[in-house]
Amino acid sequence: MIAYNCSLNDLNQALLTINKEYDNNIKFKRLDNRHTKRQESFIFTLTVKNSSKAGARFDHINNRRIAAACWHVHGRFFDILLSIKPDCYIQTSVNGGKLKIYNNNGNIINNWQDWNIGSAYYPMNYSQACLCS
Repeated sequence: MIAYNCSLNDLNQALLTINKEYDNNIKFKRLDNRHTKRQESFIFTLTVKNSSKAGARFDHINNRRIAAACWHVHGRFFDILLSIKPDCYIQTSVNGGKLKIYNNNGNIINNWQDWNIGSAYYPMNYSQACLCS
């Protein structure tokens, strides 16, 4: 994912806030600063510290917990980051395309979209690949 129009402090503040909801189990797997001529941006990946704790995702094939942040963690993180920095937007690749998540006058656009991460024979939506309620 790439976050535009925000600072490193904004991303860390969003991480601190999301960790209050997920038992301090969320961390950045990757957090790189991208400097371009036009603007500063950050490439980041969310993961979990312990795959047995809150916020961990299941493998869609074996239903085993993996060290990846679930759909709910990502959605809440985006909501929190956009509330901290309303003019920020996040670009992510889903389903082979690029999705931009941004705040438009207080309305978050394109967040919380769900998709099949399984197969045609064994479908599983991204939102079902965890123990979150």
